[in-house]
Amino acid sequence: MIAGKAKTEKEYRAVQMDSSSSLKEFSTNRKAYHKKYILGEKVEEEDTKASVIGRVVETLLLEPELFDERFHMSVCLSAPTGLMLAFVEALYKHTAAATDEFGNVNRPFADLFLDAYNDSGFKIKPDAVLNKFQGSDAEIYYDELRKVKSKGLTVVTSDDVTNAEKIVTELKTNFVTSEVVNLVNSAKYSVHNQLQIEGYSIDDHQFKSMIDKVIVNHEQRTVSIYDLKCTWNVENFYEEYYLYRRAYIQAYLYYIAVIHLTMNQDSEFYGYVVKNPAFIVCDSTNYYNPLIYTLSDSDLMDAYNGFEHKGRKYPGVAQLIKDLKWAVENDVWNISRENYINNGIINIKGL
Repeated sequence: MIAGKAKTEKEYRAVQMDSSSSLKEFSTNRKAYHKKYILGEKVEEEDTKASVIGRVVETLLLEPELFDERFHMSVCLSAPTGLMLAFVEALYKHTAAATDEFGNVNRPFADLFLDAYNDSGFKIKPDAVLNKFQGSDAEIYYDELRKVKSKGLTVVTSDDVTNAEKIVTELKTNFVTSEVVNLVNSAKYSVHNQLQIEGYSIDDHQFKSMIDKVIVNHEQRTVSIYDLKCTWNVENFYEEYYLYRRAYIQAYLYYIAVIHLTMNQDSEFYGYVVKNPAFIVCDSTNYYNPLIYTLSDSDLMDAYNGFEHKGRKYPGVAQLIKDLKWAVENDVWNISRENYINNGIINIKGL
């Protein structure tokens, strides 16, 4: 097992090993998992405002020296909004899909424009949208997306960065989060940002993880795990993010990753007690107070075994690993293991 910041982020991403992100993707979209991790095809990630701000906040807070490697500052003060933003993102998506490995676009712009128009939800006529688009900041923003996304960069505006800087300041000064985010290395503490752990196993399946913040207390011989989340609904994080985005998978894998380090005699974690993981949650608009959400032993068991909330079932890590292994071994991706075993016949209520 390898632990530490031995690789650049690009090198880490290139390691052919499952992570909490890939397991979550398998649980929600087997087709995307198959394309990305089995066939090796490029799958465009769909950004939201909150996710972009979250990545900027994470970088400015934990690795500010890497900002220029991850982001491109737009010449536009602010990004397009509303339907125009939806149109620009759709236009970029269709353009990227029509672009070959040499950068040549093999579809007429008029066709790409109409596809994006239909996706965007605009009610005004296409000619009116085209008039609004041509020569505007929206067209500049679209051109920037085309130029830099292929390089792995995210386009951000001055407004985005200013907002992210305010969120970082809030995290560093707020009574809830300041003690954690401001902690630095000392005789008592070792602080690891973006700690990489590779090659740990859960149910005989190997994983890798990159954990936002790990704090080792040498006096108490404990290890604390924190993951930073930036969301639009801080006080409803459990339902709107933890469940909806299945962050419980991430929490469980991070916990087990660090547990494995405590069993490694060459690690500074050896023999230490691992505390249950926690999420540092900030508001993407910097209005609501940041909060720290902690997990109980029962929450971790639920994450592994699966659980039900308000009548909806959430698959646990154990089931997902079993299903993933089955899909890989049988090269079957268009039907779940359970439905295949049942010959495609299931009760209407899933009982």
